[in-house]
This record gives sequence, C-alpha cells and structure tokens, in this order.
Amino acid sequence: MHVLHILAERGYSGGELQLEYLIRHLQARGHRNTVLLPPGARFAEPARRLGADVRTAPLRAPWHPGLWRGVRAALREGPDVVHFGCGRSLLWGGLAARGSPALKVTTRRIDYPIGRGLRGWRYRRLVDHVVANCAAVRARVLAAGVPEERVTLVHEGIDLAPWQGIRAGRDAARAALGLPPDAVVVTCAATLRPRKGQRVLIDAFAALAPRFERALLVLAGRGSDRAALEAHVARAGLGARVRLPGAVSPMQPLYAASDVFCMPSFHEGLSNACLEASAAGLPLVVTSVGGLPEIVAHGVTGEVVPPGDVAALAAALERMLADPDLRARCGAAGAARTAEMFPATRMAERTEALWIRLLAERAGGQAHRSPATGTPG
Repeated sequence: MHVLHILAERGYSGGELQLEYLIRHLQARGHRNTVLLPPGARFAEPARRLGADVRTAPLRAPWHPGLWRGVRAALREGPDVVHFGCGRSLLWGGLAARGSPALKVTTRRIDYPIGRGLRGWRYRRLVDHVVANCAAVRARVLAAGVPEERVTLVHEGIDLAPWQGIRAGRDAARAALGLPPDAVVVTCAATLRPRKGQRVLIDAFAALAPRFERALLVLAGRGSDRAALEAHVARAGLGARVRLPGAVSPMQPLYAASDVFCMPSFHEGLSNACLEASAAGLPLVVTSVGGLPEIVAHGVTGEVVPPGDVAALAAALERMLADPDLRARCGAAGAARTAEMFPATRMAERTEALWIRLLAERAGGQAHRSPATGTPG
C-alpha cells in the first residue's frame, strides 16, 4: 500500500506525534509513505528519519499555483490512499486531489463544531472516509452531515514506555526543576491559548491557595496567551505560587515531579498530554469536553468537571490536594487504563486495518461493475 500523507501544518504538536506513530508502523509493515508538507515544516525531519519520502508544496497558500502542481505531481505516482492530516490540507489539498482514483481519508482531532457549510462540505465531499479520534469528535462529524458508515472512531494513543515508572525519580526531578521537595504540584501542560482554560485553572487555584500553603501550579507550554496569563497571575497575587516555564522538553522530569495533572480545556480532542500524564501515574482533573471523559474514568482515575466552572474545578482539585492516598489510587488506576486502551500501536494497527478494508471494499465494488458502462453488472 502506498500512502500519500498531506499535512499543511508547519509546527509539531499532538497531531504530528500521532502521524509519526502511524508512519513508523506503516513503514515497519512494508507500506510506502510519501509526505507532502509546506516548506519549513518541522515534521519533515522526523518523516525523513522514519524513511518516508518527503516533498514540499505551498500548502498554506491556496492562490499559489505551486500548491496544485505539488499535489498533482505526488498523485501522479499513484498512491492507493491519500491521507489529509489537518483541516487546511483537507480543504486545499482535497480540492487539488479531486478526480484522483485514490481512497481519500482524513483524521479529525478536535471537537469544534463543524457545521454544514464549507467546513462540513470538506468532510462530506472531499474525502471518502473520516477517522475521528474520540466519540465527541465523531459526533461533530456526524452532525456535519457525513453518513455514519463513512465515519470511524479510532482512539489515538502514545508510546507508553517513556512514561512508565518515571515517578520513582520524583525527588531528583524536583531538585533539577527547582521545585521544593515538600510542595504539592499541580501541572497543566498545554498550548497557552484561551481554549485551553488556563485562566479558569488560575482562578480555581487562587481559591485553594490559602488553605494549601505548599501547593504550586505549573503552567507549561508556550502560546499567544502567555502575557495575559502572567497578568492574571499577578492580579490574583499568586506570583510566587504559579510558574510559567514555557515549553518544557523533555516532559518526563516535570511529570515525575508533579502530584496532579489538570486539563481545564473548553475544546479538546484526545489530549496527548493527558495520556502521557496518565501513563506516568498521575491522577487527572479534566473538563467534560472532547475525548477527555474517555481518558478519565470519573471517580476512578481522576475527576471530570464542567468546562469554565471555577467552583467545580476548585472542589475537584481540593479533594486531590487533601488526600495523598486518593492521588495514589487514581494515578495507579489511570496508568493501568491508559496502558490497556491507549497504546500507539493499537491506533496504528486499527488505522491500517481500516484503510485496507476500505480499499478491499472499493476493489470489490469495482469488480462488480461493467467495464463498458461502469454500472452494476
């Protein structure tokens, strides 16, 4: 099977990590992978390292004739599957690929409403099949008018090994990060954007800070909301209690040093950060959006609260901060659940199996058509 992956993103985040897992699996299985990226995309290096053939085209510039030429040149090599890795690549790459006999698929990763306008049209008309990474995203795709038989839920996953057992190094990690050995550390690792809900988390933490004098909040990540978040922390008088270290790499020391992981998002897919924190053995407090309730079993591996509800978030965090045994039980249960449900190998195997099935069904349907008329024989 020859797969052409079209990805218009320049950065590297959760979606790119999932694509890396998928290509690694497909390469190991003997499939050919070609990746079409915009110039300067960070995914080019890992794609080459995995053995994929990397091409470039101005995928973020729909007015540029090189976009159409680049897509069509890649299509002339006859891929069996064209996989659109993001919404922008689906729109512009999908338009350029119209008329190609390849099976066209895309992956949807976030639970924003799609609607039945242009956004929904992309999913109804430019692809043959949509993979949703969680049930909430699948519901959004169905609400956009895509028939149920053309939407498949495949939970994404992570490489478990780098996260398992890391909390045994908690004391050393805290020393390296400059965190007090007796602090109770709440961590959120996410892009600093309003949809991630860090302001709500700061307000919830402010309500708890007087009671839990040793509690610290770490907001790891970079993004457009950093200055506003710093100002919010200052207004709350929490400058000594909230840390914004920027992007942290590698993340293992921070998770090893943490006691609770929180994701207070307003919109989400299936958060890689939550999966990693859970695999590391941290209890999770998350909002009831996207795939977060599929990661966290409420009351078993952590707590799930409504988005934007400061009081509910503060109450859930208070229960975790006040009870070390509860944290330990939820963390252990979450690690076991994540190991069972969310390994990257499972995602890759199910995606490969889906594509092979769809190709076989298409071949079977074509075999039953008259070669002269193209009508059922």
